[in-house]
Formats: sequence, structure tokens, C-alpha cells
Amino acid sequence: MTSNTLNISRTDIDADATEQFKTQAKRLRKALAARDVSVSHAGSLELLAQSHGYRDWNTAIAMARRNIPTNVSDLSIGKRFAGSYLGHAVTGLIRSVTTTATPGVFRVEVHLDEPVDVVKSKLFTGYRQRIGARINEQCEPVLTNGMAAPGLSIDLLLRDPPDA
Repeated sequence: MTSNTLNISRTDIDADATEQFKTQAKRLRKALAARDVSVSHAGSLELLAQSHGYRDWNTAIAMARRNIPTNVSDLSIGKRFAGSYLGHAVTGLIRSVTTTATPGVFRVEVHLDEPVDVVKSKLFTGYRQRIGARINEQCEPVLTNGMAAPGLSIDLLLRDPPDA
């Protein structure tokens, strides 16, 4: 699977979280060097991100901003986002946002940058890239009746890449 191609600029991220991750990556690189394992700075950033359960460095930095609240009123077609889907860190593009018959429940359709395997079996896989889900006003996953549930959460909106 290819790495995430999302370019997150320094103005898009929380500098404190970024510096903490970079400091940890430097410690990791130093520890590996003490064991005669040579890793580039970029390689240590990627390893650190993966050790925290993220797909890559860009996703780790985006998810570090999860404490910035997102509201459904901020969502619109074509906006880029970072969030999670069934335990996977994801980034993607919002395709639609609609209201439902249940007050405070919205249906959102997204296209993920990279497909995620939603099957936990070792016998087969089930990749999803286009997702339709229900969220509440805080962009958290809910059931049709508005009760909390596993699913898609939209944690923050990202700026478009400069070449877009």
C-alpha cells in the first residue's frame, strides 16, 4: 500500500505536538544508532508514527490535533479531513453531508485517501475506501437513533494541498 500523499504544512498543525513527535523521533534515531542501526531522520519520523499506530508521519501529525473540535456545520463537500474509521487513522475527502430524520444525526459520505481493511479475520480481507456513515453534531460516530457507536469520526479539517 502506498503512503499517504497528503501534504500537511507547518501552519496546519499544532507546533507543540509536532515538536514532541520530532523530539521522540530524535531519541529513537539515537537509540537505534547505539545498536548500530542507521536510520535517516525521515525514516525515524515514519517509524515513530507507525509505533504510535499511525500509517505514516502525516497521519500522526494530523491526529495529534484531535483536541481541536470539529462541528458538523464546518463540513462541506470537497473539504479534506483527518479522523478514524473502525480503529484506523484515516484521511480523505468529504463527498456529501445531509441531515437525517433523527434530530442531531447527519449522514456523511467520504472518500478515503487509502482503503482500510475493516475485517479482523486472517482468512480474508475487506477493504473500504468510499464510506457512508452517521455522525452527530460533534462529528462522532452514532447509530440511526443517535446513540454512540463505532464508525467514522471526523476529528479535524485539513487545508488543501498547495498544488490543488
